[in-house]
Amino acid sequence: MIRFMIKSTLTSVIIGDALGSAVDGMTRGHIHAHFKNITDYIDPGPALKNRIEQWRKPGLYSSMAQMMIIMAMACPRRGPCADSFRHAVAFSPEVAGYDYGIFRYPGAVERSFILRMKDPALHTQVPEQPCARIIPIMTFLSFRNNSALDHILDVMAAVRLFTLDLTTLVAALIYTSLIRTMASGRNPQAGPLQASIEAAAMVIDTVESNSSAIFTAAVNPGTLIRELRSNVDALKETASADTLRSAEKIIISHVNRNLKTPVTRATVNLPAALFPYSLAVTSLASAAALPLVTAVLEGGSTAALAAMTGAIGSSRNDALQQTDALVRNLVNRKKVLALVDTLHGGSVTPEIMNDFIRSEASLTTKEQEELGARLKHAKKKQKKSPLTRTDKEKALTRHAVESWTKYDKARWKKERQRHDKNDES
Repeated sequence: MIRFMIKSTLTSVIIGDALGSAVDGMTRGHIHAHFKNITDYIDPGPALKNRIEQWRKPGLYSSMAQMMIIMAMACPRRGPCADSFRHAVAFSPEVAGYDYGIFRYPGAVERSFILRMKDPALHTQVPEQPCARIIPIMTFLSFRNNSALDHILDVMAAVRLFTLDLTTLVAALIYTSLIRTMASGRNPQAGPLQASIEAAAMVIDTVESNSSAIFTAAVNPGTLIRELRSNVDALKETASADTLRSAEKIIISHVNRNLKTPVTRATVNLPAALFPYSLAVTSLASAAALPLVTAVLEGGSTAALAAMTGAIGSSRNDALQQTDALVRNLVNRKKVLALVDTLHGGSVTPEIMNDFIRSEASLTTKEQEELGARLKHAKKKQKKSPLTRTDKEKALTRHAVESWTKYDKARWKKERQRHDKNDES
């Protein structure tokens, strides 16, 4: 059963990423206006207007799924794995004309990680920026055959390669512990929100019982426990919601307590918002709708939201959370599905990893070439020449006259006529 869950969960993350990447960053209203019924991968071209540089190849997954797969290949079933993952990223091939090697459309935190791995001479610090995209990258760590404490230490080490942000770490711990719990078959009747509350409680118990080990790993156990309990409170309240909109309001309310600039939607790239919202989508999506499609239609950070929704849904139902078309039209489908089969079998050789990374370099190159061709034929924005001082004065005069009332215009006309008569005399 666990082997099948590994296959279905990893596949759902990849497909969720590929489906959501096309419209990542678009608003809910904009997506609904252009894509009424999503049954397959989306070509975002019609919705981009003058932003064709943001085009993404339909069915092609992003750096998020790429890093999840590489982490899964780099991590054996036991023992530390952060260093082997870091090494695999550092020595991945370069792609001509593209700054991030094989990795497609990485977010700011991912870009920082890639550049630090590629060029250690930069000596840049690990950022403290929150990023929900890091959470799905940790998916395979849910399936390693280790203790609860080793699992926590695994996730801590992996997350801190990307960011020192505590909210990202806490969300990743609850997310991976939730999938780990579902894979073990404990309390199969519990919904995602309730199961996540129980998973968080187990993480808290483990941290409290092993505070010295957590402290040795450079994380303050007291601060970690407080953040975990705060997340549990938010999850408990979210579990009482009966609609997706009411769940979103609860999540926003909790997130805004710690923000100087409040957010107005739960689909922002904040782990404290996006992870619980993925649980809400999985729990409250319409029975007639595929949770992955519901996630994409919500807008915002759609790639991360759909990836987490797919993983949670697959772990919960012990089945794939996508249609045949989404599996069939996934770019690089044969290699990806064969690799997932190998991963759930528990044996990955260096040759298999190198072959996958080489194929990703080829895919990224082809995608960049296709994007370049689209940009070449796109209608270019005409650059306006700078206005002269005379032009600026004329524009200002015209604006002033156009803003007058009818009375002002009539008075000005009368004064102008009087002035012209005086000149003639």
